[in-house]
Amino acid sequence: MNRKAVISPPIITPSEVPAGSFMLSGGLAARGIEAPIHDLSLGFFRWLFLEYAPKAGFANCKPSLDYLISPGTEFYKPHKHRSVCGVLQSVLKSYQKLFPGWQLSLMDSVPPGITHSTSGLISLAQSGKTPFTQYFKLWMQEIRGTFDHALISLAYISQLPAAVEIVWLLEEAGIKVTVGGSLASALHDTGSGIELLNSCFKEVVLDDGRSVVNENQPFLSKIEWPIFAKTWKYFSSRPVIPFPLTTGCTWNKCLFCPDRNKPFMNVSINNLKNILQGGPDNPIIHLIDSEMPVKAVNDMLPVLRNKTSGFYGFARPQGAWLADNLLSRMADSGCLMLQTGAESGSEKILRRFMKGFSPSTAEKVLGEISKLGIRNYVYFLFGLPGETESDRNLTLEMVTRLKGKIDYMNLSVFNLPEKCELTERATEFGIIPGEYDGEASVLRFYRPFESMDGSNPRKEAREFISKRFRPDPTVLPVLQSTPKWFRAGHMALMEKTDLF
Repeated sequence: MNRKAVISPPIITPSEVPAGSFMLSGGLAARGIEAPIHDLSLGFFRWLFLEYAPKAGFANCKPSLDYLISPGTEFYKPHKHRSVCGVLQSVLKSYQKLFPGWQLSLMDSVPPGITHSTSGLISLAQSGKTPFTQYFKLWMQEIRGTFDHALISLAYISQLPAAVEIVWLLEEAGIKVTVGGSLASALHDTGSGIELLNSCFKEVVLDDGRSVVNENQPFLSKIEWPIFAKTWKYFSSRPVIPFPLTTGCTWNKCLFCPDRNKPFMNVSINNLKNILQGGPDNPIIHLIDSEMPVKAVNDMLPVLRNKTSGFYGFARPQGAWLADNLLSRMADSGCLMLQTGAESGSEKILRRFMKGFSPSTAEKVLGEISKLGIRNYVYFLFGLPGETESDRNLTLEMVTRLKGKIDYMNLSVFNLPEKCELTERATEFGIIPGEYDGEASVLRFYRPFESMDGSNPRKEAREFISKRFRPDPTVLPVLQSTPKWFRAGHMALMEKTDLF
């Protein structure tokens, strides 16, 4: 027999089905292959909060989970949401004390030792003394004899410690294991250390899933609603369904994008119709595109208007969003939130790194989004090569002009990708790429860099954010209202409050 299962290891925030597992199982379902999703992240957190915690004398988590699943109102209340997430996180902190060196959160797991060291992960897995071991052993007893071939879907480094352990347990039980997903393909294409991943797992595939079904056509050409091993509710007030309108990026010109060579493809709207037909009532659609294309959004709106209770996704704040009354039609069709990469208030910085829009255009887009009642979740990036104090001040001035129009904010300090056009043209941009961890055998997606002129834009950016940006009376209230845990999906489902 060759009964398959799709497995998503911890830790992924358990507010929605992991996109990679969903697409893999859904693509197999469309080809007549049953491969139930085993979301071990959701399972681990349910076990920890509902079974282990009460017996161990930790805080009672059930009221908090009940609120996240059914808040009693249409949207979460920010203060209550912070409180219940704090309860869950405090239990995680208490639990991790039983495992010296480990750091756990609702979004991440970091093992002791050298970060991303695969040899260390193998030793930890075989020790049988990780935070996941007790739950995994219970799960292994439960699934015994139900499948012969496990398809492990990895999207994040945070899943790797648990993935190594669950693969070891499955293979010990005589189950064939194939490991794939965006983490593996990204390491191969734009990172370093794929050979280390191969040392952890006997079979690693790097394609989009087509090798599993021995096809040449793109795997996402056919998707249906997948099968779930458990019918548990996710920790969200409404079911959230991930869906890509495209693969790749329509812009594909940003100099520090590590995915410039990722093939672009439109995903058929018929696939979305199939998923909605087989899925739960009134879902939220999470558009997982690296950048939602305007044309694809236009084509999608009639489908969403009558079939869902909302959607959200990521957009570059370019002028195309202001044309043809598009944002207004999106609001009418249930757009709850737009994540926008405004990145900088400096025209020089945006032009230098080929972002394809100006700060003035971004301001207009963000202003229109706010006016229409769509939540604004805005990303800003500091510390780019050549960035000056003047550039950073321009970003703060931009935010000040947008006072009252930004709901949530994400602040990042630039990391230089292992492989991207900027890394290849480092000398031209006045930087010298370095190496993290010396000669350590670790997985890497980024590398440090030095500036030829002696400046340190990353250090300067951190100081600016700490001393100037965060404390600013326009910025601080927005950061305080941005949830720390359960990010984008719950932000889209958060009650809008008066903006500062």
